Amino acid sequence: MRSSSLFILATTVALAGCSRAPVVTITNRSTNALANVVVSGSGFSNRIASIAAGAESRLAVRPRGESGVRVAFDAGGQHIDSGEQGYFEGSGGYRVAITVAPDLKVSVSSDLRSY
Repeated sequence: MRSSSLFILATTVALAGCSRAPVVTITNRSTNALANVVVSGSGFSNRIASIAAGAESRLAVRPRGESGVRVAFDAGGQHIDSGEQGYFEGSGGYRVAITVAPDLKVSVSSDLRSY
């Protein structure tokens, strides 16, 4: 009984360590804090309370298959919605970079992580 429990634990830890879920990094290059940030795509929606001016936030997402990414937030008395941009997949180790420029325009780029 004990050895089967250890096997299950070891398998779970090994599989979790092999996760290649896409990582989304949001970089705020504006002079405004971003509030009520929502990052969404095919099958996922993640909320971040705020990202300070000049700061970044990183999160792993679990899209269903192929996806773009959309980011919406409040900053400088405005509500910004980027619309869907970019391309990545749920597997394969994608990195997605979202950059909020000083004028609050949003750009998205993605690439594959190499291991």
